[in-house]
Amino acid sequence: MIEQIRPYTGIRATLSLQQTEEGIHIPFQNGIPVPSFDPQERLKLDLGGIWRKQRFDADHDFSMAARDERWFVQAAEEAGGRTEINYDDSAWQTIQLPRPENELKGVPEANSSETYENGVYYRRTFELGREWTGKTITLHALAISYVADVWLNGVWIGYHEGGYTPFALDLSAFARYGGMNTLVIRVDNPPWGSRDDIIPATAGTDFFNYTGIIHDLYLTGSAPCHIARVDVVPLNAEGDVRFTAVVENRSALPVEVSLQGALFEADQASEAFLNSPYASQIKGASAAWEGELAASVKLKANETKAVEFRVKVKDVKLWAFWQPNLYVAEFTLSGVQGTSTDRFHSQFGIRTVGTEGADILLNGRPVFLAGIARHEEWPDTGRSATWDRIRADLQQMRDEMHVNYVRTAHYPNHVYTGMLLDRLGLVTASEIPLWQFTRSHFEVQEEKRLSDQMWREMVFSQYNRPSVIMWSTQNESIEVELRTVYNKRLVHDLKTRYPDGRLTTQSAAADQPGAHDPSMEPLDVASWTMYFGIFHGGTYYEGTKQFLADARRLWPDKPIVNTEYGHWSGEKNVVSDTQIETYKETIRALMEHAVIRPDGTRNEDGFVAGIDYWIMYDWYVNHNNWIDTFGIYEMDRKTIKPVGELVKQDYKSFTEHEGGFVK
Repeated sequence: MIEQIRPYTGIRATLSLQQTEEGIHIPFQNGIPVPSFDPQERLKLDLGGIWRKQRFDADHDFSMAARDERWFVQAAEEAGGRTEINYDDSAWQTIQLPRPENELKGVPEANSSETYENGVYYRRTFELGREWTGKTITLHALAISYVADVWLNGVWIGYHEGGYTPFALDLSAFARYGGMNTLVIRVDNPPWGSRDDIIPATAGTDFFNYTGIIHDLYLTGSAPCHIARVDVVPLNAEGDVRFTAVVENRSALPVEVSLQGALFEADQASEAFLNSPYASQIKGASAAWEGELAASVKLKANETKAVEFRVKVKDVKLWAFWQPNLYVAEFTLSGVQGTSTDRFHSQFGIRTVGTEGADILLNGRPVFLAGIARHEEWPDTGRSATWDRIRADLQQMRDEMHVNYVRTAHYPNHVYTGMLLDRLGLVTASEIPLWQFTRSHFEVQEEKRLSDQMWREMVFSQYNRPSVIMWSTQNESIEVELRTVYNKRLVHDLKTRYPDGRLTTQSAAADQPGAHDPSMEPLDVASWTMYFGIFHGGTYYEGTKQFLADARRLWPDKPIVNTEYGHWSGEKNVVSDTQIETYKETIRALMEHAVIRPDGTRNEDGFVAGIDYWIMYDWYVNHNNWIDTFGIYEMDRKTIKPVGELVKQDYKSFTEHEGGFVK
């Protein structure tokens, strides 16, 4: 029996689902439908650049308290005018954003990164030209760590908790059109391990807790009635596709608009295909389809509606390993006189994912996932990413290491990562950062449900990415009973409210509690990290082999995936021989049970559908006492370790036959 969960009275989750009369669930957050974070050809103001900043010693209990009347009184006292327009911030330091607040020397050494887990105020002014007049203005924040409160022109707009998922706020009512505006963001990053109600919550977490405005921050201006998002779900490999267009009227007047869709093949030969995140810039030839992509929509003041279309794409080109056959959906809103008022684009791919016994199926065919994990981190910018840097990493993984699968570590990556995985023909599993949760951590989330919000934020921000074939609920959590409850809840939420055809999994530790782990039951794919002879008992080979045999016996109807295996090399490769031995012995056990033989043919007795080497590049750890050296490459992305040549050779044999499809 699960005992009564203690009430949670602190900061609340902000995302909810609203169901339409047709049964469609629309995600809402901060009073508006959750927008797509795919870049659009709309009026835009990039807020990257020079900001003023001032650190402060934050009261973390206050930061994590409910945003009620008492909170606002205390917030004003703490701010001491810092959120006001006329506050003099000339004595504050400057910082180029986005980037972590932590000072980074850019060298792979212990203590080379400042471990700053505390508060900081950011301020900047910006001008909105006359072209913004009449537009609704939305602030898009791709990642702020950890709790962000936002003021515009002295007025508190809203908040967000969680350092890895994007969010948006409506600034329209308080913006000064044709004049100067002052934006203030208060950030607090409570130290990991200091409290049970943050995510991640565990002390000693083996990745870095960066503070600040981590990813892109920008404003968009659109017509008051506009397309907030278009969700795309391929229904089969024959070209049937479901489109759900969410139309928002963010005005005080009713409107009637015409919604018209069009489909294009993506031009893989275009310069923009690997150089621009804008789907509108990779449109190629028109695609042919059967069905209707047009509707008339009437909206009341401040109303949002969802319009669903189902069409069949003719002569369909399926997306698959190293075959980035993408399409671009274009939807246009027009007024009653036929004048275009808004246009929306999103790339998507047509592919199906499923399971059959021990097999993971892509487009109905069994596959073997030959994967390597990657932390989204660089020695000089930390977790702050750019399109070019993400592309370089993923191209190196595909072209040099021959992977078909990239595990994006323990958290949702920059939204550009999924777009580039789409365009490179690589698959992934995206995971929310519940890292080594204990019972007390799950107890808080049973009431608070921030974990559920992060799950939805992850899903809805990557909804149209064909590269994402699995959603992962957590990594190596210790608690089992409440983890099972949690897994069941997230799977039910996905499958019944916003089904997208993807698989569900988790990354459980092989010894927490073992192969009999009941929290695997609600998931499509049973996945474990396997460190036998290192963190678990047994030896590299025998321990892994026995665990896999037990997992197969206990979960005969689920594909089994190894989510981590490997060993550190030590600084200056002092234990590189051990890293090599660990790799050779562990992969020997894994491949004896794999669904594929090295020549690409079917292993009839195999049941391991995927492996994932931990990890591509060395990275910083949160305690800062050393650099984690599990990487195939050092942090410079140039220096390959001796184990890397072995991985490269083996993975080439796994994927050179149709990219990983089983013959």
